[in-house]
Amino acid sequence: MAIRTTLYGYQVKNGKTVIHIEESEVVKKVFSLYVEGKTLNSIATMLTEEKVAYFQDEVKWNKNTINRMIENEKYMGNEIYPMIISSSMFNQAKAMKEKKSCKQETHTPEVELVREIAVCGKCGSRFKRVNTWGAREKWMCSKGCKCSVYIDDAILEDAVRSNLNRVIENPDLLNVVADSQYMPTIDVTKEENELIRLLEQPKLDFSVVAKCILQGAKVRFDCCDYDNGELTEELKDEISSVDKIDYKIMKEYIKQIIIQPAGRIITVFINNAKITNGEAENASQFRKKSNEN
Repeated sequence: MAIRTTLYGYQVKNGKTVIHIEESEVVKKVFSLYVEGKTLNSIATMLTEEKVAYFQDEVKWNKNTINRMIENEKYMGNEIYPMIISSSMFNQAKAMKEKKSCKQETHTPEVELVREIAVCGKCGSRFKRVNTWGAREKWMCSKGCKCSVYIDDAILEDAVRSNLNRVIENPDLLNVVADSQYMPTIDVTKEENELIRLLEQPKLDFSVVAKCILQGAKVRFDCCDYDNGELTEELKDEISSVDKIDYKIMKEYIKQIIIQPAGRIITVFINNAKITNGEAENASQFRKKSNEN
């Protein structure tokens, strides 16, 4: 595979480095967009979507390619390279880069809460937030499970708020079967992985394995919650008086957020009631059991 040896924006003719007209316009556009505040990722994504060739009709833009471009002083011109970018524009881009490197991204309390309680509905692992995925953030399973829907902050927050609003309007959706429910946590996954690792060792230390099995049993037991009905009634009374959904409400009443591979978002309340797409998975079971009695 051929490798580009000439700096993007230039070409060699008769042994001399000259400006490549089409590529130089791309360079100017990159600097201009960056100075306007666009991120490295968003610029790379835009060039990729527009199918702008990097070398020999190959489209291979990423944030590192853009970063190297805006840091290259040769674009201001020297004894070998003709000027494409003015020193003023180059320094503006440099100042913008320094400003961005000093600025730490801050998140809302709601986003930080989701970081703690969002899990994959397929494997139970945590859902992580990638700050820049193309031109926006993306939530995905930390173990790599695929999700057919692009999940960003807005989608997650809207789903959780929607489920909360449904519960506020109809607290009976919180009715669940008074039964022990097992909801594995990240600690359960860690203990399972550790046991697998120990069992794969060529020489087993049975005392260590036994200790790991007991610890695994403990964290599994800790995942089992039992509701005798009192918690549900207290929760219904409290949530029926809520008039504004904020971080405090979410933290107090929501136990877990489960994101399914198909993109369905399930809100699990502290009494284990599961609300998804405005419906209660456990409420129907409760009504069925009540009718049978």
